[in-house]
Amino acid sequence: MVGPCIDASSKNFYKHQIVTAQNFGNDSRLCYYFSGGLNYQIEHHLFPTINHCHLPALAPGVKRICQKHGVPYNVVSGYKEALVAHLAHTAEMAVRP
Repeated sequence: MVGPCIDASSKNFYKHQIVTAQNFGNDSRLCYYFSGGLNYQIEHHLFPTINHCHLPALAPGVKRICQKHGVPYNVVSGYKEALVAHLAHTAEMAVRP
């Protein structure tokens, strides 16, 4: 595995949830509205039973903890960048080792 998913095989559940998720459009009301608040994928995967309206409040704390422990906190600006990152990751994963 390469890139931000290098820790995807981690046995630590929370680390695995963080490195295999990506937030998008966190500064965009449009992204928030059209995704139903699930543009906070990292927080959603860590706290799946928390209502989406609380995820933005959790994000700064989660980001600080990630920085403290050297865990990548993947975030892009919106839908377009998220789709481009997803397609690049898919192409990367399609290459045989």
